[in-house]
Order: sequence, then structure tokens, then C-alpha cells
Amino acid sequence: MKLLKNKAFWLFIAVLVLAIPSFFRILRPGFFPMQDDMQTFRLYEMDRCVKDLQIPCRWIPDGGYQYGYPQFNFYAPLVYYKGELFHLLGFEFIDAIKILIVLGFLFSAAGMFILAREFFGDFPALAASVLYTYLPFKAQEVYVRGAISEFWAGLFFPFILWGLYKLVKNGGNGYFVVSAISIAGLFLTHNLLSFLFIPIALFWVAFWLTVEKKDVAWKKAGLAFLAGIGISSFFVLPMIAERGYVHIETLLGGYFDYRQHFVSMGQLFLSNHWGFGSSQIGPNDDLALSAGIIHWIFAAVAVIFAAVKFKKDKKISLLVLGLGSIGLALLFLMHEKSSFIWSAITPLKWLQFPWRFLSLTGFIFSFLSAYAVMNFGKAKNVVGILAISLVLILHAGFFSPQKWLNISDKEKLSGALWEKELTASIFDYLPIYAELPPKFKAPELPEVVDGKAEFSDYYKGSNYQTGKLKVEKDATIRLPVFDFPGMTVLLNGRKVNHVNNNCVKEDFCMGLISFNASKGEYDFRVELNNTPVRTAGNLISVLSLFAVAIILFKKNEKVS
Repeated sequence: MKLLKNKAFWLFIAVLVLAIPSFFRILRPGFFPMQDDMQTFRLYEMDRCVKDLQIPCRWIPDGGYQYGYPQFNFYAPLVYYKGELFHLLGFEFIDAIKILIVLGFLFSAAGMFILAREFFGDFPALAASVLYTYLPFKAQEVYVRGAISEFWAGLFFPFILWGLYKLVKNGGNGYFVVSAISIAGLFLTHNLLSFLFIPIALFWVAFWLTVEKKDVAWKKAGLAFLAGIGISSFFVLPMIAERGYVHIETLLGGYFDYRQHFVSMGQLFLSNHWGFGSSQIGPNDDLALSAGIIHWIFAAVAVIFAAVKFKKDKKISLLVLGLGSIGLALLFLMHEKSSFIWSAITPLKWLQFPWRFLSLTGFIFSFLSAYAVMNFGKAKNVVGILAISLVLILHAGFFSPQKWLNISDKEKLSGALWEKELTASIFDYLPIYAELPPKFKAPELPEVVDGKAEFSDYYKGSNYQTGKLKVEKDATIRLPVFDFPGMTVLLNGRKVNHVNNNCVKEDFCMGLISFNASKGEYDFRVELNNTPVRTAGNLISVLSLFAVAIILFKKNEKVS
């Protein structure tokens, strides 16, 4: 009964209810097309990994035109692990993806409410939550580009900052766990945004360590960062250490050259354009690239209030001014005038699209809007309702697919749609030993390059291939799988040497695994094993999870 009388409880319910228009149009049978229309395919491949007990999943068998490639050694996997849970519960793959979208909207809305309420009160937090939900960039991520992992990354932003703030201020073990798990979640969800958001989180921690004067809290905060990175090490370490073994150069050229995707001032601040097209050179992109008219206006109002009230409340004013400055700097990095910075800081090129910073500015501006609403005093509820109404009027209509297809998993994963997914993004993460992507689908059986041999009981698993091999005359066998560090060939259980440069009868060298076999009968198996860095990453992740679990159940320790 106390819960039902709690105002914050009902406002939290309002947060969830007000988020419904952002996703209710996909709550029906079927699916919708998107630019990165690989979500169902990736989840299907994750399912194959899990059912083969390839955990963590690194190699997918159907990528690279069914020669396989190390998708989840480099592409953040967490969203697909979560989607697999829903599939194992009985949902179709396409429905699991829709569930992920729904949960992404609900949890990010809830996270912003929890974070903003900590500083600015109930109703301002409600306004911030709605603004964060209906950020135009979020609609673009989900309903146009299909960037589900990028969309989910924004879910972790508020939980990271809330957990770190509470950890610095109160020091509870529970807050340590929230911080560590959220940081790990971000690293396992989106490579680029994790590295972009961490400096903001470090600023946040440094600010609160300074103003709260908690001399010992920096240790717990630092350990939370280390624990988060440690938990994600099974992915992060190989992703960094083994990137030289795949063709990542294609992620920077052509359409993905950042110089084509700067945003004009008009697009950032004044445009409310919505489109299902793409980004291009100039201001005529058929894509929503707005910082959110209501979002930046309320953030600007927040900065004005902070400047006016600086002497009265230096702590919050400094925070708002600091975050406002970060937001302004990020806006500048999206404009062509910042080209000299991009040229000087070359790792920025991996961002591909300068407008990806809209994910961060949208978060910052939504949070600052709560401060703006709070400062209207007795009129804050009216101003909050106005902000909510305006953002719904301006942007709620964006949250809908352009088309709807009445299909099921069967149609999505067969025929022309399946063929398209086998070759989409075929050069991304293609092992370096392949000079170019394959022109044709992998053959049904391994190839006898020379000699005489035949195969039976051939089976292709997620990260392995097995079968029986009868060699009548010494033979060279070429398997329909790309070579990659950790690949091992076994004949009758004994490891044999293999090469990846036997390119006989190929138009170009494809980097496939080849080996020699003398006359005889064999059980053969090729499988992807762990490299030292993968083993180290796996071990660090397990130990980090174990350490966090111990801290969770340990007697709570407050920061003095």
C-alpha cells in the first residue's frame, strides 16, 4: 500500500507508459526492413554458437558466403546474447529482435529517470526521461539504420553515471556492482561508443571526487572501471590484439570516410527533417541528424540557470556548466570546422560518422533538461509538461518503420533474403589471408586439390567441421573455411600442419585451410581454438565476475 501512495512510483510508471509510443508500432507479427538488415542473421548465428556450446561465440559459420568468419571476435556481442535468451524461451528470431528494441527504450527511459531524479527531483526527471526516449537520433538508430547495438549502448549511459555517483558519495558495494556491470555492458555492446563515453564517465567521477572530498572513494571508483573492463575482457582483449588478422580497412573507405558525414549548423539546431535515406556530403542528407530542437533549447536554458545561480549553488552549477561544455564540444566535432581535430587525432576516423556523437549529446542534453525544468520553481510541472508535449509533437511520429513485411523466421532466413544476408558486409572482418571476398557460396564438401580422396558424414558446426576422409592416393585437401589464428586440423585426433596459401584453381587467393593426407582412412576435424590472448581474456572475465559476485555479497562498506 505504501508503494501505491508513493509519488515517485507513479511517475516511474508514467515513464514506462510514455515510452510506449516509441515502440508500439512494431508490436505485431512480421518485421521491418532496415539499412543494417543483419540483426536476425546475427542472432541466428549466435543461436548456432550457443547450441554448439561455442561460448563465448567468436566464429559464425554462415558469414563470408558460408566460409565463416570471426564476427563476434570483433563485433560487440551482448545484444545478441540477450536476444538468444528470448529465442531459447520460444520466441522467433525476428520477435526476439523486437523485444530487444522494446527493452532498449524502456530501460534507457528508466535509467534516465533514476539518474535525473537523484539530482533534480521527480517531475524534472520525468521530463528528462521522455526527452531521452524521443531523441530523433534514437528513432534513426532503430527504424532507419537498424543500429540496435548502438541504440542499446545508450541504455548504459545513465546507469554508469548513477552507479558511479552513488559509489563516490555512499560507497555501497551494490553501487560498485551496478557501476562495474554497466561499464562491462557498454564495452560488450558497442566498441566505438564505449571508448567515447568513458572520458565523460571519468570527468563525472573526477568531478564528484573533488566536490564530495571523498579521499578514499577514488579507489573504489577505479576498481569499478577495472572490474567492468575485466568482465568484458573476453571480448575486448582479442578485439584489440587480433584486429590485424582481418580486413578492417574497408570500415574506413568509401561511404565510411568520416569526411563525407559532417553536419551543418542548420541540421543540428533547426532541422526537424525525417527521412529513411542516408548521409552524404553537404546538408541535404535524407536522415535525421538533429540534436533535438527541444533538447538543445532546454540544455541551453539549464546552462543559463547554472551561470545565474553559480554563487548560490556552485556544486550543481559547475556540473551543469561542465556537461554543457562537453555537449558543445561534441556538437563542434560534428561540424566541418572541426576537420583539423579529426586530422590531428587519427583514431577518430574509426568513428566513421561524426554524427555518432548525437548519441552522447542527446544523453547530456536530456539530463540537463531536468535541471532546467527544476529551476522554474512552482511552474516546473507546467514547463515539464510543455517540454514533454513539444517533444512528442515534434518527434513521436519518427518512431515507426517505413515498411512492414508480413514474414516469419522461415521467410527471413531462406530464399533471396537469406542469400542477401550471406553476402552483406562480406568484407567486414574477413580474415586477412583472403585477398578478396568469395564470389560464390562455399561448396557443400571439401575440395580435393590433387590426389584421390572422398568424403562422407561431412558436417559443418558453428566453429568446426567434421567428417570421414578416405584417401586412395596421397591428396591435398582444401576445406571450405577461412584460416584464422587458432584454427587447428586434426586427422584421427592428431594435429596436422595446414596452410592458407594453396591457391591452385582460384581466381585469387582466398586464404582457405589446406592440408596433405597420405593414403588411408581418417576422421577429420577442423576447429577454432583459443589463442593465448583469447584464453587470457576468458580467464580475466571469469575472475572479474567472480570478484564482483564476492563484493556483491560481502558486508557493505561505506566510504568515509
